[in-house]
Amino acid sequence: MSEIKAIIVDDEQHCIDALQAMLQKKCPEVTVLAGVNSVQDARRVIDELQPDLVFLDVEMPHQNGFELLKQYERIFFDVIFTTAYEQYALKAIKFNALDYLLKPFSVQDLQEALRKFQERRASKANDPAIAPLEVFLQNMKTMQQTNKKIALPTINGLVFMPVQNIVRCESTGNYTKLFFTDRKQLLVSKPLKEFEELLTDADFFRVHNSHLINLQQMESYIQGEGGFALMSDGTQVEVSRRRKADFLKKAMQF
Repeated sequence: MSEIKAIIVDDEQHCIDALQAMLQKKCPEVTVLAGVNSVQDARRVIDELQPDLVFLDVEMPHQNGFELLKQYERIFFDVIFTTAYEQYALKAIKFNALDYLLKPFSVQDLQEALRKFQERRASKANDPAIAPLEVFLQNMKTMQQTNKKIALPTINGLVFMPVQNIVRCESTGNYTKLFFTDRKQLLVSKPLKEFEELLTDADFFRVHNSHLINLQQMESYIQGEGGFALMSDGTQVEVSRRRKADFLKKAMQF
């Protein structure tokens, strides 16, 4: 197994010490080049030491881990996020299939994350696809803006689509078909659950096991056992009986 040069970024020194000790004892292929407590110091040592991998704490005072990544036009290192907070940021991390360790994590969790990293590194030379980390940064950058866009990976590259232009998402097994206001469609190799996690805060609601709708694109609701949501593209989307009460409660807020 090839050597992995790593840097640990965490505002709590005891977390750096604990992770470094765990790596030394259980993951000898990893050489920790440095441990730093701030984004400013992280930028300096990353540029100086050129690591393969950065263990990056999400929540830090003054600037969080994402602020560090936004400073780079091209990210030449891989990242394993570490965080004690299971909140909105993890939705985007999970959506883009990036590695993260939820504190406190076990040796097994750490070894599994490193195994995935080794697989990515081994296949990167033969894989022309855009790095998931770059897709993630695009989504993190835009999800806080008024005109939000989502970066959707396809076999040909990325499609950047305003969230407000998505009418609905429909499950097709492990894939999801997206329907847009211009009547175009796009099939993405991610399950509907991952879109639900990412888009719920953007006024999307899962009305059925197979359907996630944009409430901003709903024109009316047709009463019934579960009922139907009439969407702006003219489609009627079934609302499941067990989701009806929560759906109507959310819909009444518009």
